[in-house]
Amino acid sequence: MNGVTEPPGWRDLVEQTWPAVTAADLLKGGEAVWQAEGLHMPDEAEAIALAAMGRLVRYGQSIALSFPISREPTLPRLAFYLHRLRLDAAQGLVRSPWFNRITVAQRRELVVFGRPRRMLRDFATSTVMRPLLVDGNKPFERAEFQRTLLVSGHVDLLSTLELLERQSSPFAIVVVASAHGCGENACGLLKALPTFFPDVPIVALGYTGEVLAEPLDMHAWNTRLGDCVYSTGAPMQANASEVGVVAARDPVMNSFVKKLGYLVWNLKRLMEQTGAQSRELTALLAVDRTLRCLNVPFPVHEQGTLRRIRGGRFPVRLIQGWLDIVARMRARRGDIQSLLDEVLALIRNGIKQLQEATPGRSEVILQLASETVDQRRRMCVLVGGRREAEILQDWIEEKLGPDSVERVTVLPMDGATAVPPQRVDLVLYGAPLFPSRVQWLGLSAARKIVLCHPFEQERVCAQVDRWWKSNALPSARCGDKLRLWSLDWPPDAHLKDLLVEECEESASSVTYREMDVAGHYPQPLRVAELEVSRGFDDWLDTLLAEPVHAYRDDDCGQESAKDLIVLHLDGQSEPLRWGVDRQILRLDGDTFILCLARDLDVGHDLVLLGSSEERVATQRELFDMFVQNNHGLQQTLRVAEKWQEYVDAAVAKQKSIAELTRYLKSRKFEITQGAVQHWSAGRVIGPQDPTAIRLLAELADVPNASKMANMVDNAIVAIRSEHRRIGGDLRKAIAMSRSRDVSAVQIGSRKFSREVFDSMVQVCRVVRIERPSETQINALHAIRTIKAVARDFALKHQSTIIFTPGCERSMSNSPFEDLAAFEKILTALVEGFHPMYADKSVSLKQVENMLALIPAAYAGNMSAVTKGKYESDYFRLYKGQRVDISRHIKLKRAFDPRYTLRLHFHWDADEAKIVVHHAGEHLPTLNN
Repeated sequence: MNGVTEPPGWRDLVEQTWPAVTAADLLKGGEAVWQAEGLHMPDEAEAIALAAMGRLVRYGQSIALSFPISREPTLPRLAFYLHRLRLDAAQGLVRSPWFNRITVAQRRELVVFGRPRRMLRDFATSTVMRPLLVDGNKPFERAEFQRTLLVSGHVDLLSTLELLERQSSPFAIVVVASAHGCGENACGLLKALPTFFPDVPIVALGYTGEVLAEPLDMHAWNTRLGDCVYSTGAPMQANASEVGVVAARDPVMNSFVKKLGYLVWNLKRLMEQTGAQSRELTALLAVDRTLRCLNVPFPVHEQGTLRRIRGGRFPVRLIQGWLDIVARMRARRGDIQSLLDEVLALIRNGIKQLQEATPGRSEVILQLASETVDQRRRMCVLVGGRREAEILQDWIEEKLGPDSVERVTVLPMDGATAVPPQRVDLVLYGAPLFPSRVQWLGLSAARKIVLCHPFEQERVCAQVDRWWKSNALPSARCGDKLRLWSLDWPPDAHLKDLLVEECEESASSVTYREMDVAGHYPQPLRVAELEVSRGFDDWLDTLLAEPVHAYRDDDCGQESAKDLIVLHLDGQSEPLRWGVDRQILRLDGDTFILCLARDLDVGHDLVLLGSSEERVATQRELFDMFVQNNHGLQQTLRVAEKWQEYVDAAVAKQKSIAELTRYLKSRKFEITQGAVQHWSAGRVIGPQDPTAIRLLAELADVPNASKMANMVDNAIVAIRSEHRRIGGDLRKAIAMSRSRDVSAVQIGSRKFSREVFDSMVQVCRVVRIERPSETQINALHAIRTIKAVARDFALKHQSTIIFTPGCERSMSNSPFEDLAAFEKILTALVEGFHPMYADKSVSLKQVENMLALIPAAYAGNMSAVTKGKYESDYFRLYKGQRVDISRHIKLKRAFDPRYTLRLHFHWDADEAKIVVHHAGEHLPTLNN
């Protein structure tokens, strides 16, 4: 217009100069080459980004690449293209300051930093890149051929870098800077690498829109959602036309979580002002975060959490467990203590009213899922962690029935094993988009909806709008991409690629609406509306800030020696130390067998994974490693695992395994009590006869039980078949890999090079087993133990007391030293409890007085929560019946088992005897 020609943009420049791109035939049109390597061909956006990387790397420049989250991994394609550039340079086809025949003559290695398990899976099908897993504890030799060194970004990086400096000469280094790679170590690693490998170009690989701890000192290429370019030069539109923010019109829950969030924020602010540091505060933040992100009814969440409670560095507890920790907090000032009391009162009153309520947030998720199922579309709900995903998935399937199993998927966003969904029409973000999660907005879907509360909508809409405008709109026509592609690089600075095309349609690309869903509250939850003063209106920003995780409480001690088993394996210099109750898979012939570590014996074969932190192969790890369609198999495995849920529900409903066996026989199903015992212990993948699944599903009141049972049976058949196939292939592969003539092995549907297979999996035979508990106890109590005291006492009182085999095992493992006090407790059982139960000639008060002289105390029961979590400890099998052994005698309160003893028993009315099931250390509770 007016005779002025618009300068060409970066897309036009790409099209014009594409013939000059090194190995352009590989990026566009080389589908057969990629398939031979077991990889998918890169799309247009990825091809252009890789070409831009090549233009920089050939001159020795470093670059940070960002790609939207997708199912197909970018890392192996990036590495393959770098190897092609080196090969072209070695043949004299590339002449540049870095990639040339002289430089690459002695530099044949590509070093990749990330997570070993993910990298091995990505490079497993490679035939020319020769991947090698680098272990800092095992030296490796220099090689005269091309290879890819896979290095963990989560180990002792200093010693690893020193090893690589001595033994490798890389032509390029790749650092996976996302949470799936090096995570928080990425920035430090990128700073240290130039010191050890000067002049070597570095490629940092991350996700579009990912928030890093600090900016990277290198060029940047951000592949935005609107940057895909076809051969015609026409830009592809963004993955979705808009992002919607949705909230439930639920004034009850909105007022509750709003007031709670503000009070917790104010408490945290006051404590920081006074310089107070409290570990209990992180527990309070966990309570606030849980209630604000509640996607299912409160009882459903707590029941699901109960099955997954664990200790460790990042514990999982019920709300009441967190509140017990918060209650121990003591403030330095009266106003802070008063505020803390107000917060606790609000929480306790709130969760009491939520016991029979269904929040509007849950109804929104259910309504969107129901619409998706009715329309025969696919929906994915993204939540925080794996535990929340499993709870929500089970609840949706319970409410919507079998049709939702294939239509609605719930996946976590946190953790290195989080994977994006496949082919979905709607993505619902059911958890706050913290800085570590916000890159998930880049998923490909027709619709994207962010779920929030009404009071959050202003901040959430602003956050999503900022991200969308920075990472979804096309890159600026004449921005840094144009300068990078035209080789116009500033001499003392880096191109950061921050500019985008201005959006002319509207001021905001995010829409907000409140759905007409108010929740269901049988008892109205009355919460005063919160009016925040102007001076504190920034408290809502904390809702989008990265949360502070609650670490392990100090009361949770380390695993004691009596809970460990030490295994010495053939060919392994270091023994393995596992908990005795840990479930593992051992290889027996061509089949995997699930067993406890305590049941292992000399001569058993174990499958070890070299890339796993805990090394032992588990069911999910094997499937994830060896099956091509990982997502599909995980879905199948999840459906198959519903069998165990049916078993647990049926046992709980019938009160005992014996009663469940009788019930099955009454329904004309032949089964033995031993078989049902194996079902309950989780020792089988599933029953051979599908009738058992249907009967248990009906007993557990599963909606549409017949259809669900059929789905579970099909999943069990598929999983069992995969078990046998992988087991047989593993055996053959291990035997074949010992032959020097074998270069590749086949596992399931995937082919691996011999080097990759040796790095991934190994079968080792148990040659020696140590049980430290037995050794220590035998040394400490060689002369006399509580077991010996009990044996002598049982001989004198055979008509009144019985010690079960389980009790004898607990006494064998007990280092309790006060034998006189233990003998007095046994006397109280025979002279006090026995006549109290037999003929009521002694009162409970008299028995308690007898115990007080020892001194000891009687407790008649444990909490329902504790017994539910540790059911196998507080319910024992006696004469084919399931008995409650929670009544017990407490002797002293020290944590050291040398001075503390708990004796659990029950009354056998048929034989008129006291039956002692446990005498020794404190059985597990939610606090220990």
